[in-house]
Amino acid sequence: MAKNKNRQRKTTQPVTPATEKIPLVSVIIPVFNAEKFLPQTLESLLYQTMTDFEVIAVDDCSTDNSIAVLESFVPKFASGGGMLHVIKLPTNSGSPEVPRNLAVNFSRGKYLAFLDNDDLYTPTALEELTTLAEKFQADVINTTAFFCFDGAQMSKATTEEILKTNHVVISCRNVGAVKLQSPTEVPDDIAERVKLWLNNDIHWTTWASFCKRDFWNINQIRFPIMPVSGDLLANFYSVCLAKKFLRVPNVTYIYRRHLDSASHNENDADKHFRKWLRNLTIGFKEFDKFMKRIPFFDERQDYRFAVFNWFFFKCIDQARHFAKDYEQIHSFMLNRIAEQEFSGDDAVFAAFLFNTTNLQRFHIAQLQAAANNVRRQ
Repeated sequence: MAKNKNRQRKTTQPVTPATEKIPLVSVIIPVFNAEKFLPQTLESLLYQTMTDFEVIAVDDCSTDNSIAVLESFVPKFASGGGMLHVIKLPTNSGSPEVPRNLAVNFSRGKYLAFLDNDDLYTPTALEELTTLAEKFQADVINTTAFFCFDGAQMSKATTEEILKTNHVVISCRNVGAVKLQSPTEVPDDIAERVKLWLNNDIHWTTWASFCKRDFWNINQIRFPIMPVSGDLLANFYSVCLAKKFLRVPNVTYIYRRHLDSASHNENDADKHFRKWLRNLTIGFKEFDKFMKRIPFFDERQDYRFAVFNWFFFKCIDQARHFAKDYEQIHSFMLNRIAEQEFSGDDAVFAAFLFNTTNLQRFHIAQLQAAANNVRRQ
């Protein structure tokens, strides 16, 4: 196994000499057309109070100057005693999960941390997370709160001003109905963990997780290749497999909301609808494949179907422009698109079920909006 890993590294990027100190943390950054945001993202790492980490940035064939930005930061990290590895994919993968998986394979740190190419860490993020991981000997740490910035406001501020959090308008968002007050170990009971997941008390995004690399490798956890939300499944795997899973209220991540992000930049209604349908079909297969590995889900079919149901509606909720899409696509076209995207003998039924469910949600939203207007009058 070790020989295969070494061979894979040589084909992607020169390996750091064996005599060099192994870092405590490997920070994974998938990159695609992020030249406007990368400087602040990388600067937030240069501001870290803990310096025992490496950064692995994998560029997915960007068509802008992302590579030039990354390479300009290599000496800045080296002068501070850190390491920035830049890896270029030969062809575009079409999914952030491919560069993430490659970076995980290349990583050497005791822990894995995930950072998107347009977001930032708070200055004490890595220090806080490693301290908690060491103290509790956790396989996975899940942060339940994060800072959220408006992208336009961030573009007018320096990285230092953003990191001070008092010069830019900022909001703090919490995951779950009840705000967590202190680090809390999740019981080693898969039923309880799945309940927390279904109740959205566990933050499912990649950047909310800080994991032991050995835990990921031993359990063969990698990101499934999906149009979107592959991180959702990878984190579900961690929830089910970790011996020690820790939820913490620490606010270590700065999420940037902007119209250029992949989740907001989708103007083609047909393309948007197809992408989320494809995500459902791939996601169902990936969930099914994983849950077959866990005897609990064979014994408790109610939990198994609850997970499918949760994923179904999560896909819909994440498709932020669905309401607009329905106004743009005639109903007969929706059915035809759904039939094309689903496959197998049950394609027509699956398409009908998907379309009917989503149209019902759309009509419910219209009724709620109408009721709110009446109350205002």
